[in-house]
Amino acid sequence: MASGSNRTTRADEVRARRKIEPARRKPIPTNPSVRASRDAQNASRVVARRSYTSTQYSRSAATRNRSRVYMPTGTPGSEVRLPPLPQFHFSWRLLSGLIAVGMLVLLFMMGTSTAFAVDQVNLSGGVRVPVEEISQKLDIQGESIIRVVPSDIENQILEAFPDIKAAEVKIRMPTDIDIVIQERIPALLWLNNEEVVYWIDQDGFAFTVRGEATLPIRVYANSEPPHPLGWVPPELQLEANETENQENLPLVDPAFVATVQKLNSIKPAESPMLYDAKNGLGWVDPHGWQVYFGDDDANIDMKLLEYTKIVETILDRNLQPVLISMEFLHAPYYRLEP
Repeated sequence: MASGSNRTTRADEVRARRKIEPARRKPIPTNPSVRASRDAQNASRVVARRSYTSTQYSRSAATRNRSRVYMPTGTPGSEVRLPPLPQFHFSWRLLSGLIAVGMLVLLFMMGTSTAFAVDQVNLSGGVRVPVEEISQKLDIQGESIIRVVPSDIENQILEAFPDIKAAEVKIRMPTDIDIVIQERIPALLWLNNEEVVYWIDQDGFAFTVRGEATLPIRVYANSEPPHPLGWVPPELQLEANETENQENLPLVDPAFVATVQKLNSIKPAESPMLYDAKNGLGWVDPHGWQVYFGDDDANIDMKLLEYTKIVETILDRNLQPVLISMEFLHAPYYRLEP
């Protein structure tokens, strides 16, 4: 019986050999065709991997690291743990959104509140145009000041008052508006058949006579003054764009205004300035006849010299003309009968 118990079996030998020798695995047979097909299957297989962003990690970390608050109790060694307090993170988007909402609320309050309504219009620079007339024309009292557009007010003033050359509007929060105007200076006083028609400034713009002015040169005419090139009568203005272009043109040719000023310094002081649509500008000569020099001052010095020679010839012949025309330098003439 003893000899039978000491006998080792084959299973025991295998176990003992495994403890001594390393395990030898059977090599996997390599078949090129099988390996190529397996690689192709692996290449076409789609593997989905979930990516974790830093925001998710930060959120989870922030959740775990919330501030813990412990409240002591009256018993030594014991505390009461309160629920963790949430942590607020600063965001630029949140800040910009709050600013935008605040601005909208502020604009709404300014548009509806009486604290930002126009209360006073301060006008300066005017001499002949009354302040009340401008304020009544604008009619902006009580309007919200944020709705006031300075350029619109400036255009409204220039369109309503031709005698104002320029206007500048400034807004002073919360309720005041400052308006500085520049009035046109009259250079000519146009009279048609002895009736006052309008003033004309140096640039040729005509405007209504207001108050007193001693500087304008009186021009006694029998028709309208010559208009600049491109001017169209109002009754012939059909299209809107033509009307807009007409507003930028003066009523009178500026060169004509300069001619009047030059001839006024030449003519006799006691003689009034005359204008005739056919003969142009002139005056009444001290000898009793009318003399005209045309609409421009071209060759005015030569015309004056020639006029002096013609006067000497007329006086030598004892003639009394009613009109002498010097409009054309090389073709002057005089008329003995009206």
